[in-house]
Amino acid sequence: MSLRLRKAMVLAAGFGKRLRPLSVGCAKPAFPLMGRPLIEYIFRRLARAGLSEVVVNLHHHQDTVTPSFERAPKELTIYQSIEAELLGTAGGLKKVECHFASEDAFLLLNADTLVDFDLDAMMRVHRDSGALATLLLRPKPPRSPYSTVRVEADGRIDSIARGGSDGEWMFAGVWILSPKILERLSVAPGGLEKELLPGLIAERAAYASPQKPNWITIDTPTRYWSACLMMARERLFEDDWSVELVSGCGSANVWAGAGTRIEAGVEFHGDVVLGAGCHIGRGARIGRTICWDQVDVPRGTRLDNCVITEGVRLRPEMELADRLVMRVAGDGSELRKRELVDGLLVAKLRSERMRGL
Repeated sequence: MSLRLRKAMVLAAGFGKRLRPLSVGCAKPAFPLMGRPLIEYIFRRLARAGLSEVVVNLHHHQDTVTPSFERAPKELTIYQSIEAELLGTAGGLKKVECHFASEDAFLLLNADTLVDFDLDAMMRVHRDSGALATLLLRPKPPRSPYSTVRVEADGRIDSIARGGSDGEWMFAGVWILSPKILERLSVAPGGLEKELLPGLIAERAAYASPQKPNWITIDTPTRYWSACLMMARERLFEDDWSVELVSGCGSANVWAGAGTRIEAGVEFHGDVVLGAGCHIGRGARIGRTICWDQVDVPRGTRLDNCVITEGVRLRPEMELADRLVMRVAGDGSELRKRELVDGLLVAKLRSERMRGL
């Protein structure tokens, strides 16, 4: 059996609860990484892999995601599936089954994860095994709370369990699925990991493609901050960045988007990423900080280990460390009142326990 993937679904509808407060006004797939929204990296990788059609489900702050559709590679035709009620991975897929029912197989990806997997290797596993589902696996990091996926010698998935020892495998958020699975799903809200996968494992119809890809996820504000700096430090996915290295910054590495102005006397340390249209005032000191587009950092400001979101104008001489700062939309009723200062939310970067498969 030959197998050529033409279509994919990108799951982009979730609330991003663990990313709060960053996700209060912005969907996860729209978060910028090295100046480019995360979902645009996914579109570019799918186009380079030869896919031609992509379905994206949307719910939470869909208006922050749809501008990326216009910037997608011309090789891709993108369809959007608006969910008035959040349907989960299973319900969301069932809602758009008409796009995939005639395919030999299709790809399913999370829009909050960036991974440079070998699609051809996954396709070979799926084709040669006759699997109904093939999951991309990656090595499980030490002391990771993610579930452990145990694999038999022939590549079948044996079981999935919480915990587990180091050196085992975890799910990396990418599936190849047979359209036969669509008849097993309902449009009611639900998740594939609970509604579909246990049955496939019991039938011995779920297989694994273990790989060692670069993998970035943004589960929490702290993990988002560290993911940005890891991309900068290790030059991950560099071909798709929309920021450039700024010269004359001493030992620091500073990347900036189009139209960003840096005045004289600014001191940088560590890796710093500035979006498009930012202004950094004279005498500012910035270290290990991520600024989105149109951020104004006035004279004398000190920032260490911060995330400053789009359109924020800081006050002169502010000193912030281990903080995220964002503009407050509306009355701010969804936010902690004690963190609101002059129309801005100033919150501590928190690390939360990761959950899920």
